[in-house]
Amino acid sequence: MNMEMIDLAETQAELFGVFANATRIRILRTMAQGELSVGKIAEEVDLSVQNTSHHLRFMKDKGILKSRRVGQRIRYWIACPDLVNGLLSRASREQTS
Repeated sequence: MNMEMIDLAETQAELFGVFANATRIRILRTMAQGELSVGKIAEEVDLSVQNTSHHLRFMKDKGILKSRRVGQRIRYWIACPDLVNGLLSRASREQTS
């Protein structure tokens, strides 16, 4: 296996690692509503704003989320909603089978 394929596999494993955390899954399910502020997301998933911000930054760094500043607040949304919703939907169907 060449180095390019190894690097790609490492990058893909890091990306899929985003989905290996139940808190991040809860955040992503909440964000299916659309663009939300950190405070609203924290409230919906019953986490501190600080803890929520940590998870949001992690997912943004991995390319799962995008953000923008609106006044004093930062709002986040899912960068590729079809992909994320597809993965979460598939996992839900597996659970009920």
